[in-house]
Amino acid sequence: MKIKHPRTYLSIGLCIVLVGAVWLERSFAQSEELDPVKLAPDVQKVVFENALVRVTEERMPPGRGVQKHRHYRGITVALADYEMEQKMYPSGKIIHSNRHFGEINWTETVIHEARNVGTTNQYVVRIELK
Repeated sequence: MKIKHPRTYLSIGLCIVLVGAVWLERSFAQSEELDPVKLAPDVQKVVFENALVRVTEERMPPGRGVQKHRHYRGITVALADYEMEQKMYPSGKIIHSNRHFGEINWTETVIHEARNVGTTNQYVVRIELK
């Protein structure tokens, strides 16, 4: 098919740019609404961030949880012994974990709910890759 009018190319290009912008905006909005720092600022805070990583600190008392949220792939360092329960999305699978001071874990990107089900404060530092 041969297009004879330059305005047609311009219209097609503008449509592609518009669709891309809408997709990016929705992706950003979804990312923001699953950000644990925004959902639970009383227990999660950013302690360092640059173009490559975001480092967060999480201090969660026994019984406290964080609603459905996302963590990007990265490393988690336990700075206390604690027990947690996670509900994974989209599977709904429940996972119980015991973490120990100094334990380092690699985690792929995950969407989950998390709750401190133990008797000690949960204290972790998470280094997420961008």
